[in-house]
Amino acid sequence: MSSLRVFRSLLGSVIFVALTAAPAYPWHGSGSISALAIDSKTPTTLYAVTCDRGVFKSTDGGASWNATGLTGVGVLALAIDPQTPTILYAGGTPNDCGSGLFIEEWFQGGVYKSTDGGSTWVGLTGGYVTALAIDPQRPTTLYAGEYWGGVFKSTDGGGTWSPTGAGPFMVNTLAIDPLSPNIIYAADAFVGDEGFTWYGGVFKSTDGGATWTGLASGDFGGLAIDPQTPTTLYACGIWLIDWQTGANGVFESTDGGATWSTSASYPSCSVVNDPQTPSTRYAGTASGVLKSTDGGTTWTAASTGLTNILSAYRVGSRVGPLAIDPLTSNTLYAGTAIGVFKSSDGGASWSPTGLFQHSPLVSLSLSPTAVAGGAASTGTVTLATPAPAAGITVTLSSSTPTVAAVPASVIVLAGATSANFMISTESVTVTTWPQISATFDGVTVEANLTVYATTIFATLSSMYLSPASVSGGTPSTGTVGLSAPAPVGGKEISLSSSNPAVATVPATVTVPAGATWANFTVFTSSVTASTAVTISADNYWAMLTVTPAPAATLSSVSLNPVSVTSGSTSIGTVTLSAAAPAGGAVVTLSSSDATVATVPASVTVPAGATSATFTASTVACTSGSVTISGNYGGATRSAELTVMTAADSITIQGADYFANKRELRVAAKSTSSTATLQVYVTSTGESIGQLTKGGDGTYRGQFTWPVYPQNITVKSSLCGSATKAVTSK
Repeated sequence: MSSLRVFRSLLGSVIFVALTAAPAYPWHGSGSISALAIDSKTPTTLYAVTCDRGVFKSTDGGASWNATGLTGVGVLALAIDPQTPTILYAGGTPNDCGSGLFIEEWFQGGVYKSTDGGSTWVGLTGGYVTALAIDPQRPTTLYAGEYWGGVFKSTDGGGTWSPTGAGPFMVNTLAIDPLSPNIIYAADAFVGDEGFTWYGGVFKSTDGGATWTGLASGDFGGLAIDPQTPTTLYACGIWLIDWQTGANGVFESTDGGATWSTSASYPSCSVVNDPQTPSTRYAGTASGVLKSTDGGTTWTAASTGLTNILSAYRVGSRVGPLAIDPLTSNTLYAGTAIGVFKSSDGGASWSPTGLFQHSPLVSLSLSPTAVAGGAASTGTVTLATPAPAAGITVTLSSSTPTVAAVPASVIVLAGATSANFMISTESVTVTTWPQISATFDGVTVEANLTVYATTIFATLSSMYLSPASVSGGTPSTGTVGLSAPAPVGGKEISLSSSNPAVATVPATVTVPAGATWANFTVFTSSVTASTAVTISADNYWAMLTVTPAPAATLSSVSLNPVSVTSGSTSIGTVTLSAAAPAGGAVVTLSSSDATVATVPASVTVPAGATSATFTASTVACTSGSVTISGNYGGATRSAELTVMTAADSITIQGADYFANKRELRVAAKSTSSTATLQVYVTSTGESIGQLTKGGDGTYRGQFTWPVYPQNITVKSSLCGSATKAVTSK
């Protein structure tokens, strides 16, 4: 497809590929999903292609998948005839997963066609096909983008092809205006090489590919057209500012590509629009899926259940192709490095589909990684997810079993994510590096073990202290290192201090068998002047400087939370710059407004500690900002506390005074079902009594009162209140 001679030479030798009885696709192979396509008439039927093993099909919305007749072929592009969805086209590559190598093995790639929903395929052309697009009004017209040759066009359903006009060169994506199919957009790659530079970008044709116009320079991997307003389109990739500078993200044009603006500054590789609500769109990026509901003005992460699984399988968080159900737009599919994920709630949550292509085995580690011959090491296999009820049996092997022997397998028990096994070694006369391997379901992880010759004598080769200067009472850590792994039984090193009254060390430290280093602790005492102490390990030594401990001062006052509802409390913390002295440190406390919040007069930091907590209590039914301060060692520190009221709303439904009975009857309501309501004489504040809550949520009360009160006020325990004139009867 790089040239017409390639097409013509292959049209006479058509390739037929028949459906094989393949099981539901497992995780073998690279697993990377390079394209997704949905049957527009039956959206539960969808297709996914991998860059090394062909096309796979699901007829139940991704729950299960089967290989189609096109297997064992690298595929990067896929297109479905919108009028006859059983007709499919696939774009193949001449090498696995598009490594970018320019290989003249055109028979391995090209355009393939199926007329029976993927059961059988016919090879139409050769070439390195990276993009496909079908005219939605004339499906026998289609376009193919090639890795190293531009855009080709067929008007007879792929039977014959011809190159379009000069323009796109290394094509990543093609998109056709659904209302004016003669308008075609191509996203091109950016190429730089010695003596040759191709800037790439976004190109547009308004005459069915006869001529092309460059719209933007850069390296763009995805294009999307607003199906309701096709003059609005989106490109994702790198917008080239100059040869060395580029802006990475999603870019938007509302005038058919004439002008562009940045929609999202995120590394992105794909973008799709909601066909029913075009202001909603999704972008597949290097860090997951992003969603915008306001036409691209703002974007939020929509990757719950997606990026955490990708991270667990250690394949990164990049999301490649996206596909959206045209009839149920809350249903989305995402292609990743380990398979296809599905969301049924507009990206709020994701889960793997049946096309999940990676073993849970993710790593093998050794401890220690170097041993003397005859010593043992422990291997650990780790899974990304807990083992199922029956457990998982991981096969083990050693490249040199006569030096380092491992069991045939290790079982990761049900619910566990790792398991250990023992590696036994033999004495060797020269240092050897056996490779230990673990395999499960097509995935092998490896780790190298160093087995030192037992003739190498492990001697002390280094000794240092960290830190080399400490305040009296603060420990330091010493480390001794050996020239080779310690022998069986370990290597004992003698330790000493030139001034045990200031710095003490254990008599010895032992480097474990097979290890090359070990730590020990140097304990120090308080000093009144800076003192240097020599710490020795056999014939090595290091100098430790012990300085007087600094006087502690108050370094901070903090509150948690910093905003509370009136009547509740916040926990304060005072922190010192150094440990409190003997007897503790008494930090005085104060509040700038005791009518809003109060604190105790002081809080004591215990001797040797650096912090203590206290309670800041707030006054009910008050609000405001209060400064809580502490003072110690000549330093004052403060923190702000915001107190807010959350008053309920009170409604007095009735207030009647029966003079002949000297009886007051009151009915009221609160917006809170937990409030307690009290009745007062408005003019004097005198308490009349408490209302009782009834079954209908109304509070009522009947009180004997000697005089007509004229006005009453009902106050709530939650700070709400209301006043009403009393009706005399």
